[in-house]
Amino acid sequence: MSLKNKLNAILLALGATAAVVLLTASPAQAASMYGCSYPYVCLYNGSYSAGSIWGRYQDPGYQSMPTAYRNITDAVVNTRNDDSVWLLDTGPSPDRYICIPRNTAVNLGNYTHPSGGTWANNVDVINIWQPSDNGLCNGTTQVQQGSKPDGWRP
Repeated sequence: MSLKNKLNAILLALGATAAVVLLTASPAQAASMYGCSYPYVCLYNGSYSAGSIWGRYQDPGYQSMPTAYRNITDAVVNTRNDDSVWLLDTGPSPDRYICIPRNTAVNLGNYTHPSGGTWANNVDVINIWQPSDNGLCNGTTQVQQGSKPDGWRP
């Protein structure tokens, strides 16, 4: 076998090995945080470090919480890599939201609600945004708050 043929055989073997490695590599994902595994958004009764998870959400979109669980959420953990999450209080007019960026844990009692008090026990809807938002809240990885006029819902 000529040197050229040997080199071609070695390069072919290396290329096949690289293709196998690429095909078997697992997709990137966030690590679990506080008992909440990827790709979930977990809602807690109590703090995320000491409370208990009462709900796990995975599907993107606007979702009302079950009646028995409205206004009891104290903390949230978003393990998703590319989706931000809005927790909403739809009681006041306009609707109020707190945006939780990707891969973030938040105790809602640390954030003042625009109507007074804190966000703890003031959440009745969750909206997991599609990946097009890159997991950011108004272009940042910081928790953000805001309001939307009634009837805005997607």
